[in-house]
Amino acid sequence: MRGLGDSPWKATLAGVLLAAALLAAPTRGQESPGDGACDGIRPVDLRSICERGELRVARYRGQRPPFFFERDGRWVGFDVDLGRDIATRLGVEYREIPTAPSFDAVVDRVAEGSADLGLSKLSATLARATRVRFSRPYLTVYQALLVNRLSAPAGADPFRALDAAGTGIGALDGSAYVGYARASFRAAEVRPYSDFSAMMDDVVAGRLDAALMDSARANTWRRRNREKLVQVRSRVDKSRRDPLAIAVSWDKTHLLAWIDLYLDGIEADGTAERLYRKWFVDDPGVGSEGESR
Repeated sequence: MRGLGDSPWKATLAGVLLAAALLAAPTRGQESPGDGACDGIRPVDLRSICERGELRVARYRGQRPPFFFERDGRWVGFDVDLGRDIATRLGVEYREIPTAPSFDAVVDRVAEGSADLGLSKLSATLARATRVRFSRPYLTVYQALLVNRLSAPAGADPFRALDAAGTGIGALDGSAYVGYARASFRAAEVRPYSDFSAMMDDVVAGRLDAALMDSARANTWRRRNREKLVQVRSRVDKSRRDPLAIAVSWDKTHLLAWIDLYLDGIEADGTAERLYRKWFVDDPGVGSEGESR
């Protein structure tokens, strides 16, 4: 769809037609599986969701505003709204499974069949694609470094300067960024962390030279830790794109086709832009922390 900081989505004629077809589909308020709503659905993967009456969506158990986080005792965010809209247009209930201890574990839930979708700010990587299928990207973020200011000269590109022996680069364990770090910093020591706060404490104290993460997470940390920017600077590299996509089981070919059709449709009917503005631009509790700077 778009990258954080890119121009708004543009509708196409094909997208308009797709959107019209999606909007014409019955919702759960119009028909239910008991009313014979599933009789005309031939693909087994779509029919099973209809007959169950719910869409099971796996998600990482932590909070990643503005994608998913708790507010007033309930989960909200861009990914949550997207999942609810998918369920509505499928004509079933939305059932969230926010129990995965890591982002890789979200992929595990989908691969083992305990969830229909993985919708959890998931990076679509080649390694993960050997286990599940991915939709086309619904949003693009970028690789970012939070760097201890004493670890690299102020005028230097840390993506180049820190690729050296004796350098320590942190990344959140169970995320795609461990693999990204190992690919980008072959001469450095990549240290997976199970705790994001502990990793950033080490960067601030100089025990770790830098931490690699996505641009949305980096900007969230900067916004919430302005007093620590004396010790830490950031660098976002927009040439290092990180596409976020929806995971489905490798054998759910019709469900994947439906999801891709859905993403085309909401790009055309304005839903995608509305959700983006709601969570990345207009929300007073989140602000523009997802924007790449």
